Amino acid sequence: MEKEQDVTVTLKHDEGSGFDFLNKDGSVLKSRDSGERNYNTRVVSVLGGGVSKAVYFPIVPTEIGMVKLIVTAQATQAGDGVEEPLRVEPEGYRVDRNAPVVIELKNDDDFEKVVPLLWPNDVVKGSQKAHFELIGDIMGPVLSKIDDLVRMPYGCGEQNMLNFVPNIVVLRYLKATSRADPAIEAKAMKYMEAGYQRELNYRRLDNSFSAFGESDKSGSTWLTAFVVRSFAQARPYIFVDASVLTKSIAFLNGQQMETGAFAEHGEVHHKDMQGGASEGGIGLTAYVVVALLENGIRNDNGIAFLEKHLDDLKNDSYALAVTAYALRLANSEKKAEALEALEKLQMVDKDGTIHWSSSKGIDKSKDTTQYFYQPRPVDVETTGYVLLNYMLDGDTARGLPLVRWLTGQRNAYGGFSSTQDTVIALQALGSYAEHAYSPDTNATVTITNGADNHAFTVSAANAIVLQSYELPNIDSNVVIKASGKGTVFAQVSYSYHRNALRDDSPFFCSKDLKELRAGNRMQLDLCCNYTRSSGKSNMAVAEIDALTGFKFDEEEMGKLTSISDLQRVELDHDDTKMNLYFNPLGGSPVCLSLFSDLTYYVADQKPAQIVLFDYYNPEEQMKSSYSSRQSRSLSDTCPNCWSTGESHSPLPRGHSSSTTPTLQE
Repeated sequence: MEKEQDVTVTLKHDEGSGFDFLNKDGSVLKSRDSGERNYNTRVVSVLGGGVSKAVYFPIVPTEIGMVKLIVTAQATQAGDGVEEPLRVEPEGYRVDRNAPVVIELKNDDDFEKVVPLLWPNDVVKGSQKAHFELIGDIMGPVLSKIDDLVRMPYGCGEQNMLNFVPNIVVLRYLKATSRADPAIEAKAMKYMEAGYQRELNYRRLDNSFSAFGESDKSGSTWLTAFVVRSFAQARPYIFVDASVLTKSIAFLNGQQMETGAFAEHGEVHHKDMQGGASEGGIGLTAYVVVALLENGIRNDNGIAFLEKHLDDLKNDSYALAVTAYALRLANSEKKAEALEALEKLQMVDKDGTIHWSSSKGIDKSKDTTQYFYQPRPVDVETTGYVLLNYMLDGDTARGLPLVRWLTGQRNAYGGFSSTQDTVIALQALGSYAEHAYSPDTNATVTITNGADNHAFTVSAANAIVLQSYELPNIDSNVVIKASGKGTVFAQVSYSYHRNALRDDSPFFCSKDLKELRAGNRMQLDLCCNYTRSSGKSNMAVAEIDALTGFKFDEEEMGKLTSISDLQRVELDHDDTKMNLYFNPLGGSPVCLSLFSDLTYYVADQKPAQIVLFDYYNPEEQMKSSYSSRQSRSLSDTCPNCWSTGESHSPLPRGHSSSTTPTLQE
């Protein structure tokens, strides 16, 4: 506009908009009852020459998720419109629950199981969601959700491999079962190539790999072995530079000591692999020997070291599982002895499933916030290694009880809790699936949820197609009935938010929130440490939400990397979430300051959440929150929100939008 004009700005609103307008006292404006016609329009006089002005609308979201805000501006000679998504999050902490169900149908037997939906008393209203999924293939969840197997940040060299290794499992499985799927194969190849290129960013000048590349003090023997092992598995499918493998293998060989053991001089983020790693850990040595064997290299000194120390592992199921697998790959004379010792440590459950529970780590204490027992990631990893051992002989009969246990531990996305348990378990399940694949599945599955019923058919034609149904009655059980032939994998997945805090947290964070620039800028001071007597955590990750209406300052964020125990910082969710990657935390606090700036006004603001967890044991976590000292009422936050004429309220710092919703939480 070249000259001053009156502009009518309208925020579109109807029954399905996902928000309501508010009165000054915070009550919902009933426009139809009151006869108010201009509640969603504002008239503002705008100067020409590119000058902008803001108008404000007091709204409260009525739905959780993405709410679409549609705004139009109309002058006498021209008009325009814009759509902006508004992310609405429930208060409290998100909890994901998954109840896997393996439906085994033989000789036209019938199957029936009742799955209850268990909600805690303090569940946040409106946050509950539940759905049922079904697929006729043990690898189905991986095939359908290859890009989202684990819900956690992907900011270091090991976590990046979660976008790499499962794709190898998928491609190998499809080839072994002669089921070409161009769409899945193209996606898997794309992720592998991208993951390969990203992983090279964590390669150091000495040809080792580490969690954060050159910013780490030393390269990691363990992570280098993991990468070498994975790159070798990927070579049949994508280009892998042979010189990268050769030079990284040379680095590994340089870490071997006269005893035959491999030493770890880098940061060991995976404590269960540590086992005296700087002096030559048995578990680490077994892991490196496996990586070399899978690259066609037999390291006799390393194998001899494992054979010599086999008796030292009789009560350490994790190190014994990796060692037994290494000795089996090497065709060692002690392979049978190692497997026999391992099988003596197996745990047989009431339902006939079998798994291994590591003696390493902290036993899980009773936690009143848990509604399902979830094993430690190291237990999943250990059981996965045993299954891999069995599959070298194609022994599906011995492997089946392990498979049934492993599939029962999967999360709702097809993965497990962390990186190594997901990688090893998926490789083991993929190997089993190659041997046990049968195209004869033909089953009918019916679910009942309250008054609702839904039927599914599973056959060879749609076995790798994920079928899903949103459960409408969240207060009713899910009754699953099936008939036919074959094995079908189902799950009831649900999520909710809750406000309860754990009182046995292994981490502690002191918090101090300072309000700067009249509340338009926040400074959050944190000091975090590990509280267990065991000394240090594994690598720790913090996910910190900004207060509603604020975004983190990216420029200030960049200064945090100077903190020695903080390896990486990244922003997510449109700069409203910050992820922090710590070296293993100990008893001495690590302190930092986070800055955020106001982008839109919020009344009755809810606390923002902080989650700090052990990456290799995510249930070892601290959940906390922080909030502004002053809770502002709606009328104080935006005194001119109800003016249908020109608004004179100042824009928050850095905000350039011409229309600003003022939210009440």
